[in-house]
Amino acid sequence: MAEPMTKFSKTERSWILYDWANSVYATNIMAAIFPIYFTAVCNNAFGGADVGMQYWGYGTSAATLMVAIGAPILGAIGDYKGMKKKLFAFFFL
Repeated sequence: MAEPMTKFSKTERSWILYDWANSVYATNIMAAIFPIYFTAVCNNAFGGADVGMQYWGYGTSAATLMVAIGAPILGAIGDYKGMKKKLFAFFFL
């Protein structure tokens, strides 16, 4: 018979709730609300139907390409040189 699961500590519960709330935020704001707002603002600013959606697609594609190329290189540098915290702080700022 399996042992009963022990209760989570206060710290573990806090992290679980934080992760849950952060996932909801990311799903709702970044994936649903912000793209709609961005395209509306760009359509008004540049005066064209679907111009905002086009810019959103270009921006997302460029950011994804930069991460795909840069992440392995920067990860290797951070691991090899012991600069993980410095690189994190630089890109955070």
